[in-house]
Amino acid sequence: MHKKMYYLLRTVQISSLLIICSIIAYQFISLRNTSDGIRYQQTERFSYSLTNLAASEASRYLSQQKNEDLQLLISELTDDPIVRDVTIYDQFGKIIFQSEDALPLPILLNIASSDDKRAQGIIPQIAELYKDNEKIGYIRIALEQGKILSLINDYQEKSFSTMLLLFVLSFLVGTIAMALFFRRIEALYSRLSGLISKLVTQNQQYFK
Repeated sequence: MHKKMYYLLRTVQISSLLIICSIIAYQFISLRNTSDGIRYQQTERFSYSLTNLAASEASRYLSQQKNEDLQLLISELTDDPIVRDVTIYDQFGKIIFQSEDALPLPILLNIASSDDKRAQGIIPQIAELYKDNEKIGYIRIALEQGKILSLINDYQEKSFSTMLLLFVLSFLVGTIAMALFFRRIEALYSRLSGLISKLVTQNQQYFK
């Protein structure tokens, strides 16, 4: 009887550990798959936010005719590794300011020669420039998608590493706690078995 109880407890313990491992693995894989889709959404949001912020500054400088500040803004933007080039247009679509080696619009929109691969991996973002609700121009920022994804991926990898470490620590703590719990159950069962055996022996002696 004691051996049967021992094997039963061990079976329950091992089964519980396997279930916990399966749940942790499933959750981790699910988070991985979800993060791939979120990564591209974050890229779009980041690109949109950066373009709107630059458009706000460009609108102010253009409305005040601060050409030097506009050129400085373009220079600061293109110094960022994720920015390929920057172009500012007037309200009629004529180029006013442009960074060096800027991609022509037909190539950027993939309506030029199919042999030109310069636009691959480039995200064009365009925002309108306003002065007192009057459109005064446009700003076009070409962003390097691969570099943005790399930044987001590095951040997510660090988060996943931390999460995996927490999962492992939680599993170890749970395993130790479960082992202690089952050891107490086994000890309690042994004491009860001994007590029952003692009572049975006493009863047998009493009725003799």
